[in-house]
Amino acid sequence: MILYKTIALKFGHHLENEVPVGMHDADGQRVSSNEIRQHWKGVLSDLSSARIYLLDHNAANYLDSLRMDIQGMPWQDHPESVIQDYVRDIELPRELIWIEYDDRQLWENRSARGITTLEERELSNRHQRGFLFDNRSSEKLSVRLFSAIADNIFIDAPFVLEISKSQDGRPDFSNTSWKPQRTVLAGLMRAGLLPDESSLREFFEEHKGHLTYEMVIGFMLFAAFAAREDDLMSNEVASLSTSQAKSARKFGKAWMTEVLKSHVTIRIGPAGERHLVEQKARLRFEKAQAASRAAPTEHWVAEHERLYADGKVVRVRAHKRGRPASRDLPARVVGPRIEG
Repeated sequence: MILYKTIALKFGHHLENEVPVGMHDADGQRVSSNEIRQHWKGVLSDLSSARIYLLDHNAANYLDSLRMDIQGMPWQDHPESVIQDYVRDIELPRELIWIEYDDRQLWENRSARGITTLEERELSNRHQRGFLFDNRSSEKLSVRLFSAIADNIFIDAPFVLEISKSQDGRPDFSNTSWKPQRTVLAGLMRAGLLPDESSLREFFEEHKGHLTYEMVIGFMLFAAFAAREDDLMSNEVASLSTSQAKSARKFGKAWMTEVLKSHVTIRIGPAGERHLVEQKARLRFEKAQAASRAAPTEHWVAEHERLYADGKVVRVRAHKRGRPASRDLPARVVGPRIEG
């Protein structure tokens, strides 16, 4: 399943065949059927103008590991400004960009890297995830998150993250706001998924956490591209097969060919593969070291005094301690120290 195709087909079908029923939003204000139709048209228009990038699971895992190299592991508790300062200097190549990946596979890879642990039940609720970056305004960068909940069912973006831009045109992460999407929230309320204000607040906090944390992968994609190395490989393909495009034209479904033009698939290149291989080897080594009870590598212990509980003091002479290093292990080479 490709999420952006599912969204386009669903909304396109709605516009052709359905007259939406008016609803009420979280504030009790009426959302008209015309407003709903305008929302569908707006999403389709944005998708048709966006550059579509689909990350395979290795590419998403690689970009996420690059983010961790900068941001640090969760237990290191680095300030958010570390990754924010890095991200704000990354150039987005287009005004509208769609980034999509398999969220379940990414979290399985995170578990394998020791970043987190998730039960099978939690993993089963994760599917394709898509981010729409809107950089058309000179005053703000907007980001929306769309999430699949089954093969052909998805949750439209319920909130838009708006990040103000500083005078140099870069995003200012200290000045952000959230814009509720009335039509989406009204639909969730009508479906009984947001029965009260408490559930709406919980839903917002969860969505906010997902969007702000995961959108960094999109920025890392363009940081990797800018490096001009063989980290990633891209291939542009038509979103519709020849027969699908012919059928769409035959039955007058012009919106299908206009929206579902082409997408770019992203896979890791030789440098990315080497990075992931080295990462797996390092993790195996660290786990083996943590589980090992072997004596430390041979080293000198300086002369010192040992004080016992009964008050006795013993002087311990300088001596070697530990096991000699294996000749098979690579030795770290340290260059000459520069005298001050």
